[in-house]
Amino acid sequence: MRPLASTHAELGGVIVIVDDDVAVRRAVARMLAREGHDVSQASSGTEALDIVRTRQIDVLITDIQMPDMTGVDLLQTTRREDPNLPVLLMTGDPGIDTAMKAVEYGATEYLTKPLDERRLLASVARAIKAHRDARVHRQLLDSVTREKAAVSRRSPDGALIVDTVLANRYRIVRALGSGGMGTVYEAEREDLAGIRVAIKVLHATLAKRADAVRRFRREAELLAALHHPSIVHVIDFVSLPDETFIVMELLRGVSLTEVIREDPPLTESRAAVIIAQILSALDAAHAAKIVHRDLKPDNVLLTTVAHISDVVKVLDFGIAKLVGDSEASTLTQTGAVLGTPAYLAPEYARGDGPSALGDIYAVGCVLYEMLTKRAPFAGASYNALLFAILDKTPDPIESLRGGVSADFSAIVMRALAKDPAKRFQSAREMADALGPWLPPEVRRLPATALAPIESAPTEMLDSHRGARRPKKLR
Repeated sequence: MRPLASTHAELGGVIVIVDDDVAVRRAVARMLAREGHDVSQASSGTEALDIVRTRQIDVLITDIQMPDMTGVDLLQTTRREDPNLPVLLMTGDPGIDTAMKAVEYGATEYLTKPLDERRLLASVARAIKAHRDARVHRQLLDSVTREKAAVSRRSPDGALIVDTVLANRYRIVRALGSGGMGTVYEAEREDLAGIRVAIKVLHATLAKRADAVRRFRREAELLAALHHPSIVHVIDFVSLPDETFIVMELLRGVSLTEVIREDPPLTESRAAVIIAQILSALDAAHAAKIVHRDLKPDNVLLTTVAHISDVVKVLDFGIAKLVGDSEASTLTQTGAVLGTPAYLAPEYARGDGPSALGDIYAVGCVLYEMLTKRAPFAGASYNALLFAILDKTPDPIESLRGGVSADFSAIVMRALAKDPAKRFQSAREMADALGPWLPPEVRRLPATALAPIESAPTEMLDSHRGARRPKKLR
């Protein structure tokens, strides 16, 4: 075991490696990933800047000679935007003159090719520690101001205090949950008959970053553009100096994750009804050229409408992407793997761009889990899971449970095909394949038949264990 390994793991950071030589880039990325670092790769200075501007980076490692801009140009550009970002320059020239020039240009350190792994890891560890120490120092300098601004609104853990009023009309009732971008609260509109809504508040640490606010606004815009009964409805977007938040319809129900965990494996008909609604939502999103990219059971809520349960709402378009939109590409992590690992399509694991077929694969993962109570792939580590997704075949459903026909299993396995060309080519095509398992009332109803009333946020009936279960469409 390398003596420095534990130190590196404790200081695992977010690193961008820039080199137009793919072999060098991948070799360095592997060295760093083994030590627990989150590594993004870029083949050019322009691509690297996209990543630096949309992520909080700890270290930038760049080759000096590149086709579009030199490593020195990249260093100087990034330093204008973040003076404290450590930049390590790589060079094939081990001479003292090169070292002196690297320091003169402002590089934190320089590394000579071929890279020595121990020196690389030690240099990265020093750079990460220096950057984080500087960040803590800056935070201490303005901590008094932040605490004064937050004392009347937030608890010590950063949560909004109950009865806090946002934008002079939304009174916080309780916290519902928290994610990577923000915390969701139940709130009451004091200016509109006390209607209850859900408010997703951008985390305070992110609210100070213009790129995070733009990405958060983009989530609201994408959701607002999708008027579909199976997609959560956006009511408002508010950006104030002290708070930024999305206002959505308040939904009461149970996540698909809870159903999978608490209920027996789903029957073919119940699974088909739920998946058909998810596919209907994705069909609308894909028609608008929007790819979800993080479909999973946690992001599917089962609500109740007019005593009919298992009415689907697809949530969290936080990392969704508008295909072909150049602005959207600057707000995502170029070279990084986005989404929840267990539901990543193989092409995403290889670093390919988003597509509707990646969402189809995720639907296959969700359907497999609904039927078997386990994801199609598992691994002891992130890398082991990606290897399984890329190279292994899921266990046949019939080997894990009975009561699932060969025809239904074939639909699941087609959605899980590693080659995107062998999957269903659209959400609608997969929904059509599920037709024989859908009850007549579902086949007769258009999607809008299950739409909530549009004049006010929808409040669904709570579904508690032991309570009377409403009618299911199955």
